[in-house]
Amino acid sequence: MTVRKTRLGGIVGGIVLALVSAACGTTESGSGTAGAARASAHPSEKPANASARDETPSFAWRGPMQDDWLSWRGPHQNGTSDDARAPLAIDPAQPLWTLPISGRGTPVIADGLVYAMGYQGEDATCVEMLVCLDERDGTILWQELFPDFLSDVVYSRYSISSPTLDPETGNVYCQTSPGRVIAYTRGGKKLWEHSMMEEYGKLTFPNGRTGAPLVVGDKLIVHVITASWGPLAPARDRFYAFDKRTGECIWGGATPGEMPQDNSFSFPIVFEREGRWLLAAETGCGHLAVLDVATGDPLWRFRIGSGANSSPVLTREEGGGDVLIGVHGNENADDSSIGRLIAVNLGELPKCGEKLVEPKDAERWRVDLEAFSSSPVVAGQRLFLSDEDGELACVNVESGALLWKHKLAPDQVHASPLFAAGRLYVPMNNGSFHILAPSDQGPEVLDQDQLEGNCLGAPALANGRLYVHTTAKLYCFGGSTAHADVPAPAQPAAGAPGPAVRLQIVPGDFALQAGAAFSLRARTLDAAGRVLADPAEGVTFATDLPLQEDAPSRWSVARDARPGANVLKAEAAGLKAEARVRIVPALPYREDFEQAKLDQPKPDAPSEQLFGFPPSFYLSGRSKWDVRQKDGSQVLARTIDNPLFQRTISLLGDEGDTDYSVQADVMVEGNRRGMASVGIVHQRYLIYLKGNYQQLEVSSNFESLKVNAPFPIEAGQWYTLKSRVDLAPDGSALVRAKCWPRGTDEPEGWTIEVPHRHAHQNGAVGLYGFTIQNRFKAYVDNLQVTPNE
Repeated sequence: MTVRKTRLGGIVGGIVLALVSAACGTTESGSGTAGAARASAHPSEKPANASARDETPSFAWRGPMQDDWLSWRGPHQNGTSDDARAPLAIDPAQPLWTLPISGRGTPVIADGLVYAMGYQGEDATCVEMLVCLDERDGTILWQELFPDFLSDVVYSRYSISSPTLDPETGNVYCQTSPGRVIAYTRGGKKLWEHSMMEEYGKLTFPNGRTGAPLVVGDKLIVHVITASWGPLAPARDRFYAFDKRTGECIWGGATPGEMPQDNSFSFPIVFEREGRWLLAAETGCGHLAVLDVATGDPLWRFRIGSGANSSPVLTREEGGGDVLIGVHGNENADDSSIGRLIAVNLGELPKCGEKLVEPKDAERWRVDLEAFSSSPVVAGQRLFLSDEDGELACVNVESGALLWKHKLAPDQVHASPLFAAGRLYVPMNNGSFHILAPSDQGPEVLDQDQLEGNCLGAPALANGRLYVHTTAKLYCFGGSTAHADVPAPAQPAAGAPGPAVRLQIVPGDFALQAGAAFSLRARTLDAAGRVLADPAEGVTFATDLPLQEDAPSRWSVARDARPGANVLKAEAAGLKAEARVRIVPALPYREDFEQAKLDQPKPDAPSEQLFGFPPSFYLSGRSKWDVRQKDGSQVLARTIDNPLFQRTISLLGDEGDTDYSVQADVMVEGNRRGMASVGIVHQRYLIYLKGNYQQLEVSSNFESLKVNAPFPIEAGQWYTLKSRVDLAPDGSALVRAKCWPRGTDEPEGWTIEVPHRHAHQNGAVGLYGFTIQNRFKAYVDNLQVTPNE
């Protein structure tokens, strides 16, 4: 992946903010016309309206310009633009162009190209997509398609995330609903990818809320909720920073909060203090939180409610005081009322290595406004917010005085306003779009229109053109595409480096398959996070994992190495660092759980049979599975202690595995009124015995691809479950499964066969268990994963 230094620093209305990028979107991975380098799932698919013209825009990057819209929050991170050519009115019947793909995010625009996330199709044919368009007429230049897998998204709530552009290289980044974080060149060549679900245990939720990536300096940062391994096994809001060029994890698992009450997709803002770059975001546990961009260290947090989803804004007073402003629509932290807009004095932050600061008296002002996931816009001394009741509110930034409210629509969901040329551009959930000229006394309504579909994303403005993505289409309104070609403000010069105070291992949190070779080194940082020596000299490494340093910065793990998860420690000149390393098995892989030590008592019943832990590299394994004696063998059992964990998927393989078969012995407990379910994850398909329904089912998102066959299931009876996925050259696949009572002859035919047009080309193996009402357990034994013959 290509890196460039993001320009961080524009001043708007006294607010010093970093110029960063983010976005929201959806669809599946299929190659387009502009030379996507990876083997596409559908290499023959060309966009229906792909350009056949000779004057296709150049994919060369000319550098950032002032009028670019590189992230969903815009060049100043607060929903404002300096473009004075914003249209005075729009006509939905006569847009400049439209693109008929559904979306819930915001497009990003630079140098003649528009990038948007969207989705199209229904049920098994539904795919998320990233499209690259010609700014002039909306012609698709290339596209990538992303079929959903294993997510909990319902009602096609896709493309809530937006793409993000890197101002240094022009590269584009996206995050799909199930958590594929992918980097592309402007021309569509895939640079690198991380599957956050399969590598880090990213969780998904029915509302589909997925955050946009953030580019800052040499890093791409994502905000997700994960349940991983070791100390990071409990579900929490976490931040991960990847090298934007290579995809290496610079730091991961940064955890500023506590157990989330909501799944936040808050997009961070970036700002600088004394040469140190920081980010601020809201979390699902209801905090405003600040982290160190260089290290991921949580520095400061302030609880504002039981959950928070919006993107905060920051104001900087002339005296130097920083004020963070956040909003939420959940229960408040100090009473049972719902929703609040709140300003908080940031105050002093801890130095490197000091403890997290949690001030109790930092509140500056509050306003009783309820906005569940819309973000505020700050222009001068006014803050604008579209609240949950469909009203537009205006608040004085300095005093917190509510100046006015104006009803626009019945309600509001995710959409946020845009401010440009003294006007507000406000999309609403019901598809209405409003242009207003605000003052301290109230708004003057300049234009009011009805768009097709619902508006859930914020508008974007670039080169005098206004972009609005609805659940029906992407609209482009405005005039010519004459570019102002005013270069964006340069990044402030870095200060002089200081002495080394921190050792950092890169990658800092990663998974690798047994048999892999990889790069790893340690580097030193100063107190401002500036890299000093990379790699650092005189570093000694230590770990219990079977890792071998073959040469400086070059490491490997034997193919027959025992999988596991642990830390790698480094030390140099009195500085210490740790990296999290997870080794997953190479194929073939077999596990009968007989090696687990049964030496753990049940905490609330010490006299009960002792149990053991599952292998350490199983994501979210220890909290949701244990190893017990059952029917004369040690088997893996679903725990039923925590009612929050009734349904679980634990992934344990490499995301790149493909063309393999899986077999396991499975059993469920239950009775005629209720029965557990159990199964396997195979190349991003879920194949399981559905106890209550007496079925064998194949699915990959319960609402899109779901096919089942009748199968009689008895509680307490062991069955052997076997599956196979065969890929076809056209990108489709045939998913097959069979099941029979253990110890009897394997049936010749398959119980179920499911063709899938937009097939998953690869994916990690895993285990599934659903302990209905946590009354009945599910069991797995004798897991076998073998390459297809």
